[in-house]
Amino acid sequence: MIFETKDFFIDKVDIKDVEDIVMVYNSHPHFLMNHMEVNEINKEWLLEELDAMKNIDFNSTKVVEKASGKLVGIIDYKIEEETYLSLLMIHNDCLNKGFGKVIYQAFEEYIKLEQSKFIRIDVVTDYNDRVLSFWTNNGFKKIETIELNWTGKVLPAVIMKKSL
Repeated sequence: MIFETKDFFIDKVDIKDVEDIVMVYNSHPHFLMNHMEVNEINKEWLLEELDAMKNIDFNSTKVVEKASGKLVGIIDYKIEEETYLSLLMIHNDCLNKGFGKVIYQAFEEYIKLEQSKFIRIDVVTDYNDRVLSFWTNNGFKKIETIELNWTGKVLPAVIMKKSL
């Protein structure tokens, strides 16, 4: 286990988690269509993505609900002085229950212990206004407008940062 909250633990992704992670991604078809122009991903795509993240020293982690043992989310990040949070995704069935906020706050405490001074996230701006609001409500400030290339698709985005 890497870190935990009262109700969740966060740990490295294992090969046995792949099918559950595919389900987390596929619970967000609007995200997938907007970001990748597909309705769903498959195991092969995910394995390639996990390998690519590992090759650039990112941590791919799972969020597991303690009570049920169910994988409910994923977090991809790279810890440095400025930690880059690539993805925090909670299964669609678990949205609007406060899970994202609790998990993000625990993540922030974890990276502070790892001596990170800042956190950065790139947020796609033409996808869902609630995502941008989530990060703003968690103390992030818009720094710069960019174009983000994710899986070959160029997306309008903003760099957001927070001082820890």
